[in-house]
Amino acid sequence: MPTATDRHILPSNQADAIGRRVLGFLSNQRLAITPANFQLIFEVLAEGRTELREAFVKLPKPVRQSDLTALASCYLVASPALDQLKVSTLNALSTLGELRKALEAGTLIAQDEAGTERHDLLSSVNDQVGQCLEALQRVRDQLMPTAVEAPGQEHLTAQLTFGLGGYQALEDRIQEMIAGGLSDQGLSLLLCRVEGLEPLERAGLSKVGDYIKNTLGRFSHRLIGKDDTAYWTGPDELGLLIGATSETYLAQLGERISRVVANAEGIARRSVKSLPKMACHFGCARTHRPVLAAQLYGTARQSLQRAELTESALPIFSEVAADPGMARRYEALYGRRLR
Repeated sequence: MPTATDRHILPSNQADAIGRRVLGFLSNQRLAITPANFQLIFEVLAEGRTELREAFVKLPKPVRQSDLTALASCYLVASPALDQLKVSTLNALSTLGELRKALEAGTLIAQDEAGTERHDLLSSVNDQVGQCLEALQRVRDQLMPTAVEAPGQEHLTAQLTFGLGGYQALEDRIQEMIAGGLSDQGLSLLLCRVEGLEPLERAGLSKVGDYIKNTLGRFSHRLIGKDDTAYWTGPDELGLLIGATSETYLAQLGERISRVVANAEGIARRSVKSLPKMACHFGCARTHRPVLAAQLYGTARQSLQRAELTESALPIFSEVAADPGMARRYEALYGRRLR
């Protein structure tokens, strides 16, 4: 099995480009963005390990999590020593922390040979334990780094979280609606990508991101009809399943969503001046006939990508293709067939 030393170091710009492709692949395939999945797909796309790449290409489509897990167990270098170091560090921190509490509380007594209490000895031990704790905390921080939050965000999260379903809930709802028969007005999936939302956590602004998502989640239910539904189909992607296909109505809905994001951004910017500029892009898929959930989402996703490439603030509309071959392609990219 290859070792960690077999890998060649990629230039930072190339590594960043591959990393973005990895995130795109995992998102498109609806696979969890975990360290193991990211490392595996990164190794495949980096093209430095032919055997791994060939094994990956042979996997059945769509790629399942169980297949990735099995592939990772065969080709990724395990790091039991690192895991053991993490556990040992946390255990040592806990034990030394309890010892220091006992020292500071005076529950431990040190005596010399004559039985006289030695407070200077206890003070010395306490100082040494403190030094050990500081050293171990530095080790812990390197093994398990945490994001440093930028100041000025505290009041932005003093609201109730308004959660939305994810992609699986969207897929189930589409299947339910198709099985029950579409109305004469048809069915549309409007995807909204909030540009600038996903990088907030990396910039130490996760509370701002939560605030904007919570605000958008709350208002989305007020903006759509009682039979329409909203979902988070990605970290920065909102999906609205609408029982209508009117371009005018859907474009107006997009404008309202953009205003909600702009207002939330304005409120957040009062506290965090360094907040990145945000923008909304929309892609919409429409149909009047039964289609695969993967077809509807795949068509909307392609429209969204065109809107992003052209930097359009208006939705890009597409009709779901009737070609069976295209249906199989969407199934492979985005999900399973309708049962």
